[in-house]
Amino acid sequence: MTEIIGRNLEVGVSVEPTRGTSPAAAEKWLKLITANIVSKAEHAQDDGTHNNLADSDQRRVVKKWHEGEIEGNIHFDAIGYFLYNIYGAVSSSLVAGTAYDHEFTLAQAIQHAALSFYIKDGGVDQIVLSKGMVSSMELNFAVDDFLKTTINILAASEGSNSDTPSYDIEYDAIGKDVAVKIADTEGGLSGATASKIKSGSLKFDTGLIPDFVLGDYNPNDILNAKMAIEGSLEINYEDSTWKDLFEGDDAKYMEITITGSQTISGSYSPTMTILLNKVQITGWDRAGSNDEIVTESIEFKAYYNSVDSQQSKLTLRNLTEEYSTAPSA
Repeated sequence: MTEIIGRNLEVGVSVEPTRGTSPAAAEKWLKLITANIVSKAEHAQDDGTHNNLADSDQRRVVKKWHEGEIEGNIHFDAIGYFLYNIYGAVSSSLVAGTAYDHEFTLAQAIQHAALSFYIKDGGVDQIVLSKGMVSSMELNFAVDDFLKTTINILAASEGSNSDTPSYDIEYDAIGKDVAVKIADTEGGLSGATASKIKSGSLKFDTGLIPDFVLGDYNPNDILNAKMAIEGSLEINYEDSTWKDLFEGDDAKYMEITITGSQTISGSYSPTMTILLNKVQITGWDRAGSNDEIVTESIEFKAYYNSVDSQQSKLTLRNLTEEYSTAPSA
């Protein structure tokens, strides 16, 4: 018997150049993660019994797929694969040296570029999952920890794989690296003062639809149904700005910037800049006992801004040259 522990579970990822066809090797193995990605099945019960009180004769497998969760630190290069899958469109350009900028925008199509996931369970099993899609991704920020991400995935089918995991230098971030700003206009964000955030989260939800058809156990495809972006903030209670926004209908632009303290090329640092074009506050509360700082708990949602023709845009700076090779269906 070959026992394994959680540290033996390894996950790699690649963009599929042809949908449903997995490259032989992962483009990126994910460092320092916790993963639980397992096979799933749906059964149909045969209840056509006769002259017998037993409720059914058998059950048959009717659907198969894979799903699971990946958790770990936010790494500026690796996270781009998941962002490309979520947004569906990316434009990459050289900044200088070996630093690149990647601008992710929402493709107005229900079929975004698929990913392959490479799963190595120590010495027990090794597989590759094709037509992989991100169902949700949450970014979490705290003052006393690394910035974290939780990514939920679905994948259509399983194949064999023998790629050997290898790991690159990764660049991470901590609470001091985060700045959150709001303004009435996008141009006003550059001169706005960062809010005094104690913790926060941002979640992307793609509303995936597995499309099962006759003739196969596995989904024929997994399609994007929406792009929902919601988040939360905990802030020192200093004025009524957020409360007033909650009680009214006004919207703001919001920018969340993560700037790593490392240098990746020349004087450039890894960065992630999230622009939300129309944010409204959907929840507000206040808390704090006699011997505590009074804080506000805020919930917000990003809406489509018809003036900008955009809900959000995300720009990632790192050492990866490109994420997209124009995958075909």
